[in-house]
Amino acid sequence: MAKGKSNSLRYRYPLPVHPIELPQLLPHNPLSWVCWIYSYVKSSSRITPIQVEITGDEFVHILVKEPSQMIYLWDNGFFGTGQLSRSEPTWFERTNAMINGDRQSSPGTPLERITEQRRWERSQFKKRRVEMERQLLELRKNGGTVEEEAVLLENQRLELRNFKASQGSDSSTTISKAFYDFESLFDSEGDLAQLEALELLPVEAVFLSFALPVLDISPNVLFQRLLDYNNLSYGAIYPLVKQYVAYHHYRSHGWCVRSGIKFGCDYLLYRRGPPFQHAQFCIAVLDSEESHDYTWYSSVARVVGGAKKTLILCYVEKLKPEEDIVKMWLRNDFTSAFSSFRVNEVVYRRWVPGKNRD
Repeated sequence: MAKGKSNSLRYRYPLPVHPIELPQLLPHNPLSWVCWIYSYVKSSSRITPIQVEITGDEFVHILVKEPSQMIYLWDNGFFGTGQLSRSEPTWFERTNAMINGDRQSSPGTPLERITEQRRWERSQFKKRRVEMERQLLELRKNGGTVEEEAVLLENQRLELRNFKASQGSDSSTTISKAFYDFESLFDSEGDLAQLEALELLPVEAVFLSFALPVLDISPNVLFQRLLDYNNLSYGAIYPLVKQYVAYHHYRSHGWCVRSGIKFGCDYLLYRRGPPFQHAQFCIAVLDSEESHDYTWYSSVARVVGGAKKTLILCYVEKLKPEEDIVKMWLRNDFTSAFSSFRVNEVVYRRWVPGKNRD
């Protein structure tokens, strides 16, 4: 319960733009006006632009390298992915704990630490089981009786149950630390260097610069890096526009939107965010005139259904001619360009004869 309250407090804001908390205003009290104005000015001056660095030409990477800003974007909307982490940028804390020998589990144990520990425990369990199978084969080769084999099997089952129960959080201490011996991990003063950056999806960067101006880069400059303005055409801007229109649509409806590439789709929708529950929906963004054969739909639905999620086909339909959209884009009228599209959704479910009879 305490952990849930801590997460609710840490992730209480769904976006990196916070409402201004002002004291109660009493119109007949001059001191109330002074306190109210002071709180307003102080609160509005807290917002500082997030510094981003754009690297690469063919494959653009949008990076946030300031540690405090990385945590700020993650805590306020779950934007970006740590380059050396599963999602939340926790590489520095995990590596520092590894070097200092601190591997004890805690309520805030990162997902990478838990996964690493579980994989090590499974590998040890499999090694023990293989050894027991070898003992059984040796008994059979030496002409052991049925009674001896039954006794050996019962003892092995009991030993495996005890071994499984004895596996604890400290079992991962035997994992090799050779990776952390490289000098490149430390700066000139001998401290652990921050090598991880928070990488933003292009649609996330567009959202944080166009819809919520919290990045230190304008939408015009960002689009010039993401698109080839020398050969600008509708076919060049449409893939990015299609993805962003769908992303903005779900963000504006209060969903936490994350990349869904590991499930074969475009986006994952969380009701609150990854620390609270699993994603409920997988979004496949399609053109309004796009169609695939049954094999494609069945394959995606099979993967999504196996992960206990619901597949949603999000069709993006253009409402204005392509030439007009390109002209809007060249005038930097991005609001009108994005408003020239409409989103339609279809829920796709697999029909299973054994489960859907009623």
